[in-house]
Amino acid sequence: MKEKFVKSVKRNGSSLAINLPVEIVKLLKLKEEDFLRVEIEKIRRK
Repeated sequence: MKEKFVKSVKRNGSSLAINLPVEIVKLLKLKEEDFLRVEIEKIRRK
């Protein structure tokens, strides 16, 4: 199943992170330590 969403990158300690929306977590029934395939595309802000 593929889901698309737009999120901003945030600092998390010394790393950068993207938080998953709770709707996506529930829809995909994600839990800690699940593996995900992620495609990243940088977009311009409007």
